[in-house]
Amino acid sequence: MVIIMKLRYLGTAAAEGVPALFCECENCKKSRAAGGRAIRTRSQALVDGQLLIDFPADTYKHILDNNIDLCKISHCLITHTHSDHLYPNDLAMLEPGYSHLPDGYKLHIYGSDAVCSRLGQTVERLKKHNICELHEVKPFDKFSAGGYEVTALPAIHDKNAGPLFYMISRCGKTLLWAHDTHYFSDEVWDYFAATKPHFDLISLDCTNACLPLTYIGHMGLDENIKAKEKLISLGCADDGTVFVCNHFSHNGTNVVYDDFVPIAGRAGFKVSFDGGEFEV
Repeated sequence: MVIIMKLRYLGTAAAEGVPALFCECENCKKSRAAGGRAIRTRSQALVDGQLLIDFPADTYKHILDNNIDLCKISHCLITHTHSDHLYPNDLAMLEPGYSHLPDGYKLHIYGSDAVCSRLGQTVERLKKHNICELHEVKPFDKFSAGGYEVTALPAIHDKNAGPLFYMISRCGKTLLWAHDTHYFSDEVWDYFAATKPHFDLISLDCTNACLPLTYIGHMGLDENIKAKEKLISLGCADDGTVFVCNHFSHNGTNVVYDDFVPIAGRAGFKVSFDGGEFEV
């Protein structure tokens, strides 16, 4: 029996979206005119229709666009507390009166201490009804989430937001979800060198697209290429690994979908789009 892991991108933009909320830059005007895959909402993904990654304010749009029943999803990984990845107000909609849940339903949320603190009051209300549970995880923790083996890794991003990224494995398949983060820290590279995970799919932060990076906290295509080469050199990836650029800002160069696809393709990368699904 062939085991397949599926990653569906629900939202693929940075905080402003593409086009951005209040913007008339050339990328935004071009994206509005193009429509389709050029339109990007805030970051979120779903593994095998079962494991949710992040919970932004665009979650409601995502479940409508992708015909998702959240009552069938009981595990959610949160990368960090920034509002384009975590929007507690909508999680409060779990509370009875706002919702009618199936018997026995409980949502398990996994994240750093900052994530747990951000969600504290919301989850305390929900815990009274036994419908939500927070699980604090630290860098390099290994844990089970709905049948998946997950390893939390330290991200280089806003420290106050408690940033993590994740290795996710099941039935011999492993993906790396690396958003929002700069080029990986030495401790992450040392961990990969020591443990030798093999990734079937790697999704890398490409916020800047072709714009040279002048700050710490995200990546662009140059950093993605460098990370790809390093992962292959360590034996963590090979010719069969699917590499995907994801999480784009309208401020990036060549960031409009049709412009970026051939550029990324020449470097061996696929490009995410809202609703896009990759199988490995």
